[in-house]
Amino acid sequence: MNDKYERIARFASEHADRARIIEHETAIVDLASAATVFDVDRAAATYVVESKEGVFAVIALASGHLKWRALGRALGLRQLHLSAPVTVKERTGYDVGTVGPLFLGIPAYMDRRLLAHDKVYCGTEDAHHTLAIDPQLIVEQNDIAGWFDGGEFVQSVQAAG
Repeated sequence: MNDKYERIARFASEHADRARIIEHETAIVDLASAATVFDVDRAAATYVVESKEGVFAVIALASGHLKWRALGRALGLRQLHLSAPVTVKERTGYDVGTVGPLFLGIPAYMDRRLLAHDKVYCGTEDAHHTLAIDPQLIVEQNDIAGWFDGGEFVQSVQAAG
């Protein structure tokens, strides 16, 4: 196990009333594999993005592909795009595809839709462990730079295909 996962596991045990680690045999690498373990309508994805203004995290419901250009305009971020894997690792300590919403070390923009759930499921840096967490706890543990309604920036399945 790596340091990031160990920190998240300790955090979950310290906040046992609001967070817990779920261990699973299936390695979660996408929404299809996630669906075998938990309700993907409650999956929280953490994206590391770059813009002219800097490097940020975007924490959103994972059930759709975000329209990055439109989201960037709404957040006042110019030339918003996903960060390269090496930048994600350097800035957050996470590998792409396993980024969770804790211990990021960068400001975050958060999807308001997450707060409609009592718990959401997210990455831990370990594909065999998922964090089930009260989304309000994610807010409390991050430097929230701004909020958005992810439903306004999700591509339809037809448009994405």
